Amino acid sequence: MKFGVKTYFDAGFAKYFEDKADFLEVMAICGEDYSFLEGYSLPIVIHAMHSGFGINFADKGLVEKNKEAVDFAIELADKCGAEKIIVHAGRLVNENCSVEQVVDFLKGLDDRIIVENCPKDVCSIPDETSCFLFEVGRNFCFDVNHAISAAELSLKKDYLNVIRNFLKINPVHFHLSGQVLGKDFRDHLSFEDSEVDFNEIFGLLPKGAWVTLETTTDIGKVERDLDFVRGIENDIRS
Repeated sequence: MKFGVKTYFDAGFAKYFEDKADFLEVMAICGEDYSFLEGYSLPIVIHAMHSGFGINFADKGLVEKNKEAVDFAIELADKCGAEKIIVHAGRLVNENCSVEQVVDFLKGLDDRIIVENCPKDVCSIPDETSCFLFEVGRNFCFDVNHAISAAELSLKKDYLNVIRNFLKINPVHFHLSGQVLGKDFRDHLSFEDSEVDFNEIFGLLPKGAWVTLETTTDIGKVERDLDFVRGIENDIRS
């Protein structure tokens, strides 16, 4: 497996992990300065802005803003030589929103764009995600924790079975983080703050997976997270 770390626009964070991680994932935020990526030695994966930044590909009233976000991500990918641009499909939050709008928006865009599953968005369950990806002709970024969230909060199913069904879609990229379940539900945590058993989950992932650790921005914790996942992989593969 290849393990990457994620930053927004923190040059110091990126530099620190240049000789520790296998790749870097970067959130492409319009207007931020990414000149620190020039000459960066690790492969780079780009993530376009999502609902947390007011982006929603499902909303026909946001087409201009959505296009600005994707265009910026594509431009940054060009500069970095990135081969993957991850997007969230969008949310059906009002009468302006539809799956058809997402399909129309994504068709014909850059071939590097891949779609991530999200717990409350379009592409929240395996069958729906598989059909959507086929319709738009896109590859799949599998967020394991988003699948756990969907299983726990809406599907009310065993999350390992939901993970297995998502894996049948043959993801080309993975996201993984620590997570707390139940009434104190939280994700995107460091693994040392997690209560999920990752040994069993790692046993399901393909040997060649590229896995971004979407854990925290704390350098010390992320470094320990890298040691943690590499230790699990070594135990499983040995």
